[in-house]
This record gives sequence, C-alpha cells and structure tokens, in this order.
Amino acid sequence: MTQRRWYEMTGQDEAAQGGPASLMMDLRPCYHGFAGIPQETRLLFSLFAGLGLRRFGGLASGVHFTSRRAPPRGIQTPFERVLAQTQAIIGQDSGRRHLPLGLGLLPGSLQRAVQKPYMVLSEAFRHERLDLRIDPVLFEDFLWMRLFDSTLPATDRGIVQRAEFYATELGHEYARSLSMLPRPFQRRIDTAGWDLFFAANVSPYRLPPGTSTMIRYYDALPLLSPHTIGQPWAHAHSHARMLLRNMQDGAWFYCGSEPVRTDLLRLFPEAEARVHTIPVTVSATLKPDVRADRDLRTILARRRSPATQGRTGAEPETLPLLFLAVSTLEPRKNWLKLFAAFEMARSMTATPIQLVVVANPGWRSDAELAELTRLVGEGAYHLSNVPAEELRVLYSMAHAVVAPSRAEGFDYSGVEGMACGTPVIASDIPVHRWVYGDAAAYFDAYDVEALARLMAAFAGLNRDDGRLADLRDRGLRQAALYSPAALAPRWAEAIRAQATA
Repeated sequence: MTQRRWYEMTGQDEAAQGGPASLMMDLRPCYHGFAGIPQETRLLFSLFAGLGLRRFGGLASGVHFTSRRAPPRGIQTPFERVLAQTQAIIGQDSGRRHLPLGLGLLPGSLQRAVQKPYMVLSEAFRHERLDLRIDPVLFEDFLWMRLFDSTLPATDRGIVQRAEFYATELGHEYARSLSMLPRPFQRRIDTAGWDLFFAANVSPYRLPPGTSTMIRYYDALPLLSPHTIGQPWAHAHSHARMLLRNMQDGAWFYCGSEPVRTDLLRLFPEAEARVHTIPVTVSATLKPDVRADRDLRTILARRRSPATQGRTGAEPETLPLLFLAVSTLEPRKNWLKLFAAFEMARSMTATPIQLVVVANPGWRSDAELAELTRLVGEGAYHLSNVPAEELRVLYSMAHAVVAPSRAEGFDYSGVEGMACGTPVIASDIPVHRWVYGDAAAYFDAYDVEALARLMAAFAGLNRDDGRLADLRDRGLRQAALYSPAALAPRWAEAIRAQATA
C-alpha cells in the first residue's frame, strides 16, 4: 500500500488538539546535526508545542554529559540555582565529563578504563530526578541556538517560552550502557506528574507506572542490516536490549513508514495494538527556490567538503545538468553503485551532466570516500555542512534528485527534493515505494546499468514539460503529505489515545 492510499484510509480532515495530557520529550538528538532524526525531533517539538497540551517539556540532556552538580538538593538561593543550570549547560555544550577528584587525577588511559565501571557502581541504583530545570528566560539563547536553530525558522523561537526544560545528571550514553546490564541496573527517571514520555528512538530509561512511553521508531536496521553499520555487535545488541525492554514495559511505537511497522511486527507480532505508523515530518520551509546561476556557483564553491580535498580545475562557463544526492556516506546508501552509474550515464548522453554529493563521512565509508575523491578530481562536487536555506537552492536547481539506497526507514532526500519541485530517481525498495508513491522514477537498487540508463534518459528531457514536469507536479502533491500541518492531527490523536489508554 502506498503512503497516499494509507493517508486516504486513515486521514482526519480536522485538526485535533492534544487534550489535557502532559508530555515530556527527549531532545537528545537535537545536539547532533541538522538532518534526519535531529531534524524531525525539532520539527515534532515545534508541532507538539502547538497542540494545546496541559503541560509540555523537553529533556535537554546531551549524550555524554555527566554532572556532579552542586549545590545539594534542597532549598537553594537564586544564585545557587542559576549556577547549577550554568554547570549543566557547560557540560552539555562541551561534552565534558565531570569526574570525582580521584578519577580526574588518573592518567588518561586508566581514567577511561575505570570510568564506566565507576559510573555503574555509583549511579546504577539511583533515580534520575527531574529537579534541575533550565530557565527558558535566562538561557533562551542556549536552548534555541543549540537545540532548534539549525532546523526551525526564527519565527518559531517562541516555542522556547512555551515549554519546560530539564537536565539530568547522567547523559544518554551512560544510560544506554546501563541498559546493557541486568534489569535492576537500568536507569530510572522520576517522571512523576508527566503522563507521557516521548523518546526519539528506542529509550534506555525505565519510567514509573504513571508515565506512558511513546517511541518514535525509525528503523530496525541495526538488527536487519548489521553488515552496513559500524561496530555492528555493539549497535545491534544495545538496540535489541532497549527495544525489548521498551516492548516489555508497554511502550507504544510510532513508525516513520509502514514498511518499518511491518519489520517491527515481524519481531513482535503480539504488540500489534501498540505499533502504529505516522510518517516522518518534513520542514515546511522546503519549497521551490530557483536563483541565478551565480548564487548556485557560490554555494558549490563555499560548501566544498575538506574530506575530498576540494575540487580542482576551472569551472565550466555553463553549468552542466546537476544530479543531486543527499545523505551520509555509508554502505546501505548505495553510493558506489551511484558513482559507477553516473560515470556510465555520462558516456550514454551528449548532454553535459555532473554529480553533486551532499554528505558527511559515516561508518564504513572508506571505499565511498576514496571513490568520491577520484570523482571530485574529475569535476564532481562534494559538499558538506550545507545550511537548510542553501540546501533548498541545491534541491530546486538540480535537474534531478537521486535516492539510491538499498535500505531505509524513510529517506528524507526524495521528499525534500519533491517539495522543492525537482524530479526524483529512486531505488525500488519497499520504503521508497511507500513514501514516494507514483511521484518518482524507479530502478533496481543492485543494477548499475538500469540507474545509468535512467539518468541518461533524464538528461535528455526538459524539466519544464513532459515526463519531468509530470513528476514535478506529482512530487509537490506527494511532499505535501509530510508537512507539519498535514501530520499534526495524527500526532494529536496519538497523544490523546495513549494518554487515555
């Protein structure tokens, strides 16, 4: 079933309200990057802030942050409260680990060897009390700039004042380590007073009976495609342990696509009533934004990635047709077949074409990086750290967006390209068929020649009429299904249903 058909069968025409529920959202992904899961976490936070919840909060703790914060709990002066918040912010912003004096005096290698065992012994049986509140007035700049600015428009800045923010003593990384141990060691958070806890992926935390857990579930790839990820045993084991415990604790799961829900139910068929699908939210700021060629050239020059040593040679007087691919460099994204197909397509058409890759190196990316370095030396573009407004221009001015992955939970790049009015070429995998529907041209993910033929065919077509214009129009309609306005009623109903279950 395609996403459009699913939408028609399950859609609601009128926006719902979140009702009287109180919801605490884990904002840990917001500290890392501006695409993918971090991006949707910010968008969902903004969406939830507008649902009329009785109480709304964000758990603003980072990954590695561990704070030995003073003063002790109890009555504090205003100065002491601010100092405790300042210490928490410094720890999260710098990633600094706050160690007891004795451990801090040990040599670095010995310190690293004993740090985790020490944390297990000292922290395992303690409740994480949400009693360190980050003042959104005094620390508005930190909360906005570190958590939300890289995705949300400045007009959304008011969400900071509409929410409560808290920090924990133990960072997410240590909490995940504790989840690998027997159940009594699992980190417990005292969420008394909160009806719902929303986790942006499987959660390492154990919550009291009065709080129900909502899990935003993106994919089971650590379990189903371990050969494509770094440190596969560690990732598979920690994902499996947290997933199993979340299931055992009665959490409800909200998958980003129907194929992901199918995968999850293969693992836990008995949990069907608690596993649902709400598509991934894509930013409403993505829209057609065609500029002058000089603006495009500026972006191509300014955002060159140092990972591939920059681009050599003189720029062509007239820009070729650009085929754009946006993702992380890692095996499941199928970059090597895209690179081979591009070179083959270039020999199949007389029309000048060029490849633009927007990607940071990920795990197991040595082969992809080496091949991309060679292509850059021959004229391709490799960009990184492209801000949202410039990425919108790249999407809008590309001749086509290519989404070549072999495995995905959703795949943002195709929808983002569609929202900017650009035709999409996608690998024929279940997630792409569900997400993109009839708004993309498909190829066998394992067939280099099939992709090359499709790219060469696209190079011979005008974007403003015929097949490419039809794909553009279909894509704009498809992308609208993933806007915050389209998905807000579904999230409001999910919050209402789980809070009253």
